Amino acid sequence: MEGSYTKVLLVSANVGSIFEDPEHMLKLWLKEFLKCVSYYEPEFVALHCQEVGGKNYEASMQHVNQFVKAMLGCEELQKYDRARVFLDEDYTAADKFTALGNLYFIHESLEDVSIWDFVECKFITVEGREVLSGNIENVQIKEKAKFPQDFFPEFKWSRKGFIRTRWNVKNCLYDLVNIHLFHDASNIVAMQRSPSVYSDNRKAAFLHTLQRFEQDQYDKVPMFIFGDFNFRLDINLLVQDLTAKTKSQQIKGKKDQVAKIVYTEEGNGKVVLTVETKGFDHHEKHSEVFLKRAKSLQRYDMEMQSYKDKVSEFEISFPPSYPFCEDVNDGLSYMKTRCPSWCDRILMSQSAKNIIVIDEKHKPRYDIIGRETCMGDHKPVYLYLNLKRSQGKETPTKSILKSTLSGTLSINGEPVQVENINDINIHDYSSFANEQALLPEFKNSIRLKSSPAKPSMDFLTDGSPVKRRSSFVEIAKQVVSMEKVLMHWPRPRTRPRSRHHSSSSEDMNDTESEEDSNRNKIPVHSDSGSTTQSDLSPSLSPQNMTPDRQLTGGGLLTTEAVEHDDVVLSVVTSNSLHEHDGYVKKEQDGCTVDEPTENSALMKNGEGKESKVESSAESSRRLCPCSCVLL
Repeated sequence: MEGSYTKVLLVSANVGSIFEDPEHMLKLWLKEFLKCVSYYEPEFVALHCQEVGGKNYEASMQHVNQFVKAMLGCEELQKYDRARVFLDEDYTAADKFTALGNLYFIHESLEDVSIWDFVECKFITVEGREVLSGNIENVQIKEKAKFPQDFFPEFKWSRKGFIRTRWNVKNCLYDLVNIHLFHDASNIVAMQRSPSVYSDNRKAAFLHTLQRFEQDQYDKVPMFIFGDFNFRLDINLLVQDLTAKTKSQQIKGKKDQVAKIVYTEEGNGKVVLTVETKGFDHHEKHSEVFLKRAKSLQRYDMEMQSYKDKVSEFEISFPPSYPFCEDVNDGLSYMKTRCPSWCDRILMSQSAKNIIVIDEKHKPRYDIIGRETCMGDHKPVYLYLNLKRSQGKETPTKSILKSTLSGTLSINGEPVQVENINDINIHDYSSFANEQALLPEFKNSIRLKSSPAKPSMDFLTDGSPVKRRSSFVEIAKQVVSMEKVLMHWPRPRTRPRSRHHSSSSEDMNDTESEEDSNRNKIPVHSDSGSTTQSDLSPSLSPQNMTPDRQLTGGGLLTTEAVEHDDVVLSVVTSNSLHEHDGYVKKEQDGCTVDEPTENSALMKNGEGKESKVESSAESSRRLCPCSCVLL
């Protein structure tokens, strides 16, 4: 009977603070997380992270790189031969950035696992390990959205939203949603009424999300939605109970607004509670009330009541998950910045109850990770459970691929093969909406998509890459792209002879001195096919040439031109014509002049295979420095 269930571990973790001190805190966090995985030995692990990269994401992106590599490279997860990692990292796209991270790991013993394509509306077999990072807006196997700013009008900017994935595990379908809702900006504002204004903001965003799922075009399946909901205790009611026999004193700050409220015992003046915008101190009773007597606080945990007809939750038996002390030597104390609350939750739709196995042998376990260890300000919350199989519509799978693709790693669609995972940087394969907005230190440490392309890659049947030379079509596309810039780029009177197909950064300015220009020149020899160039004559412009014989940049293409995976070479006449940049250079009376390319053509390769062009004797053929054949 055991084989008819799938062991699943769902984890929600706000990891923002571990990136503030990654050298120490990341190791502790990873150790406790892996200890939980090793203890339960799940077949499917779903880790939903919020605030990936921390508060200062711009400066912490390399720590995200280390975090992901540590997860993929650790010994405890090596038997999880398939993985999907979604990292919404593109902070340069402020209107879409959520800083969410969804990490999924599938054990080698679990077969028939597929993920939903939200564009093609079909399931795709999950094979190998894939990291999707940077700007992931166009990734089709996820649905992602940032909440409209009017849900949180008190702040001009936020990064709250959700990422949804859909899974088919052994023919059991369900959605996994990572969510991050709005926080309480001020304790003083939060205690003004019940429910607080911040609770109303969260309610609007969460109901908006649930309604979106209910009304979209996809089939309705069971859903687990887990993340940092930022649900808080009703501070208005809690403070009234904690300060029943006290008197209060308000202290005002800037703009005559209340900055602090101090509650003292009547008679002796002993301070019982202090509330500030970012301070909540129950003084000597703080740990006793919020850690040791946490069960009694659940009557103030009222935000879930607004959604009880849509989602449910297993009984909470652990202390509030936030805000714990960030001292690596203290894993038990709460910080006195906010009222401790159960911010991190794992909820489920009503239909999800039908696929959960609940009996004496298979009891779900809902708890926190690292109960006595510093895990940052949020303790990760987990739900271990067994899910039924064959609860959905039969869908074909392609398990035949498993032998060739399992265990392979790809990043944003590019296969990566390294002996040591520490030798790679996941951001080398990432794209960003506005690369100019990246911090210079980070920008200079990675390979940007706008950088010169690496050699093209082909792939063997086993998925391994093999280098090949660019084809004629690929080169032609690059040249056409360059042409659009070069045709409108102001050409100087003279350019160094060694600069062929110059990019704009290499072009000399007209303001360069004659001395600088001469310093870059190389003497012209009679047997060389490369010389300095002058301006193109208007009569040689592409517009004046026959379309079906026009070459990129203005040259002529004969009907003998072919595609070849080798370099494209030009064949010219014995007058030492040399075609580059759409025009040719001709040696004449010891000087080099520009001349139309009427006698030029493309040759198949650099091995001297003939094309039908007018040329002199074969014995005069030679190669120029750029591999063009001169006849």
